[in-house]
Amino acid sequence: MSSHTPLFSRRQFVKLGGACALMCGLPVLYSASEVLAVGNGTTLVVYFSHSGNTRKVAQLIHRQVGGDIVELKTLQPYPEDYDACVDQAKKEQEQNARPELVTQIADMDKYRTIFVGYPNWWGTMPMALFTFFEKYDFAGKTIAPFCTHGGSRMGRSEEDIRRLCPKARVLKGLAVRGRNAGSAGKDVEAWLGSIVF
Repeated sequence: MSSHTPLFSRRQFVKLGGACALMCGLPVLYSASEVLAVGNGTTLVVYFSHSGNTRKVAQLIHRQVGGDIVELKTLQPYPEDYDACVDQAKKEQEQNARPELVTQIADMDKYRTIFVGYPNWWGTMPMALFTFFEKYDFAGKTIAPFCTHGGSRMGRSEEDIRRLCPKARVLKGLAVRGRNAGSAGKDVEAWLGSIVF
């Protein structure tokens, strides 16, 4: 064996370290990417995107964490015209509406960590996300929110998610300016490295 050949791969090292910590009764702290590398098949990246910006960030995250990726779509699509879409989003928020989703996520129970992405509309996530969070049981799950925005960052969306999912753990979110969505790889990597379970 070469003196430069590591005894363990990174994934094997993470697993071995976790096992040793558990045997010694110590808490196990992994970064998000390490936890997800160990927990194959238990991670979901789910997102709603109108302009395509949130989709770009979701794909960047998915490349890092793996697992499954799903795009949320509503039964009634939002208008393509920006002003018309903004007007509809405001009206839905004023009415506390719950737009119907056509996307169905099979076997949601298997996911432990769920990355949820959306644009910031009127200070929070689109009302379709409220539908999503009320549709499934998030008790005991970890939610990592991320959003694209034009200057208002996460708004109050993190607080809304905590209110909708009181038995879930909601991590600090990632906010990406819409115009930077396609080149946000370093921001995504830094965010993932900062999330500790």
